[in-house]
Amino acid sequence: RPKEFELLAVLARHPGEAVSRESLMAQVWDENWYGPTKTLDVTISSLRRRLQTAASATPGPVTLPDLTTLRGHGYRLDPPGPPHGD
Repeated sequence: RPKEFELLAVLARHPGEAVSRESLMAQVWDENWYGPTKTLDVTISSLRRRLQTAASATPGPVTLPDLTTLRGHGYRLDPPGPPHGD
């Protein structure tokens, strides 16, 4: 989905860095967004499910980046580590 892709792209431009909820809402939705920020949480949850589904459908060892929730602040995309079994 477009918003999931945009959200992942914003986080990927700042790997390992905390990105605030406000910044994500402004960059992915609109700086004038007046809806609930719960939209961000739902989109993150959906993105996590899609990444897991894609990983389980891929043969061989797959490592995913971690989408870390930073309570009270925002989110962080942590680059994947080495595949399991190394």
